[in-house]
Amino acid sequence: MDVGIIGTGNMGTMLAETFITSGAVPEEKLCLTNRDLQKAEAIRYQYTSVNVMPNATRVARRCRLIFVCVRPAQFPTILDAIQSCIDSEDIVVSITSPVTLAQLESVVPCKVVRAVPSITNRSHTGASLITYGDGWSPQAQAWFEDWMSQFSVPQIVSEETIRVSSDIVSCGPAFFGYLLEEMTTSAVRKTDLTKEQAERLAEEMMIGLGRLFSERLYSLETLQEKVKVPGGVTGVGIEVLKQTEGVFDELFTATHEKFAEDQKMLRKAFADRLK
Repeated sequence: MDVGIIGTGNMGTMLAETFITSGAVPEEKLCLTNRDLQKAEAIRYQYTSVNVMPNATRVARRCRLIFVCVRPAQFPTILDAIQSCIDSEDIVVSITSPVTLAQLESVVPCKVVRAVPSITNRSHTGASLITYGDGWSPQAQAWFEDWMSQFSVPQIVSEETIRVSSDIVSCGPAFFGYLLEEMTTSAVRKTDLTKEQAERLAEEMMIGLGRLFSERLYSLETLQEKVKVPGGVTGVGIEVLKQTEGVFDELFTATHEKFAEDQKMLRKAFADRLK
C-alpha cells in the first residue's frame, strides 16, 4: 500500500522518518509533497527511494492512505485539490486537532480519521491520538490501530477531549522540555555545574524516569512517595514547586482559547468554499 504525506514541515518530516525507520512503510511506497518542494527533497536526500511528488493531487492519485500535515488554514484548499482524486477505498488522515471530522467528511468521499502524533513516536514509542469518522467498521479500526502500533501506542479519544489530550501527548514534550531547560539553566547559574554536565544529568534522569513508567514500576503519586522522605531535600523542593500551582490551569486555558480561534477560522473557511 502506498502512503502519502502532504506537507513536510516539522511533523510531516517526523512522520516520514518514523514510517520508514519503524518499517511501517517501505521507502519506495512513501510519497511526499510540500508547497516548498525542497523540504520534501531533503527527506529524499536521506531516504533515496522515497517518491517526491510535484503537488498534493499527484499524491492523492497514487496513495490509499493519505496524511494531511499542513496548517489548519490550508486544509480547505488542500482538500478541494485532492477530492476529485479520491475514491471510497481511500483513507484521509488529519494530524491536527482544530479540523473536525465532519469538516473533512464534507469534502472528501472516503473514510477520514484524526491521528495526532507525538514527537516521541520518532523513537517508536509514546501515544498517538485516534478519533474515527463515520463508516469505519470494527475490522477497519483494528487494522488502522495495528498499523499505527508499529511506531506508537494508539489511544482513542473523543472530539470533546482532543484538545487537552493533544496538549498532554503532542505539546507535552515541548512543555516539559522547556521546564527541564529552565531547571538545567538554573543549576548552572546557581552552582559549579557546566551546561553540558547539567544537560547530561537531566537527559539521563528523563530516560530513567520514562523507563520506570514504561515498566509500570511506579505511578505519578507513588514515585513522589518513594523519592520524598520526611525532612529531606526533595520535600523542601516540592514545597517551592507548589508555589506554581495553577500554572497548568492557565496553560490549558490558553491552548483552548487558541483552539477556539482556529476552529472559528476554519468554520468560516469551510463555509466560504461553498459560496
